[in-house]
Amino acid sequence: MNEILRITFKMLRSRRFSAVTVLVGLGLLFTAAGARASCAIPYKAGVAAAIPFVSPHADGEWNEHATIVGLWHVLYTATYDDNFPPGGPYPPTPFPFLESFKTWHQDGTEFENAFLPPTGGNICFGVWKDLGDHRAKLHHIGLMFAPDGSISSIFTNDEKVTVASDGKTYKGMFDFKLWPPSYDAVGVGAPISEVKGTIAATRITVD
Repeated sequence: MNEILRITFKMLRSRRFSAVTVLVGLGLLFTAAGARASCAIPYKAGVAAAIPFVSPHADGEWNEHATIVGLWHVLYTATYDDNFPPGGPYPPTPFPFLESFKTWHQDGTEFENAFLPPTGGNICFGVWKDLGDHRAKLHHIGLMFAPDGSISSIFTNDEKVTVASDGKTYKGMFDFKLWPPSYDAVGVGAPISEVKGTIAATRITVD
């Protein structure tokens, strides 16, 4: 019995156990209060852990708002085009490739709503991870549809971005690839089309 008490008190004094206790307590508190208040290579390594995207190397200018988590207005500019749209005609580079609203979630997932007709496919999803030093890497995937409603192709988009120290903007690079309409074909061999370019995003806030 004394040995059990000794181990229990040791766990209570440990930082990890204290953090778990606090989280459980908060969960119970919110449960008691009640509820008062839904476009990259397929992610095959499992679900990413919750990441607040705060670099451990952050300097004094870094603050709680300087995070990739949140809602953004994103502009994609193409600087390289290989067969997109398939068969042409091909616009001269650079050219505006895409505009969207994008949400980065703290649990390592991402959602994007492109400024495109929904009948052709304008919703896509992704997973991301923190690279440190205000940087993030995204793997993103979505579907394109033919006029009859069938899947015409699958596209992937890889992004590497850097958040500004004030948390209001981010910029980076993207690599968009178009694949046949089979998930098994994604990432196999050469893509049907590929577009590369730059990203510029501005945070959307409540106020």
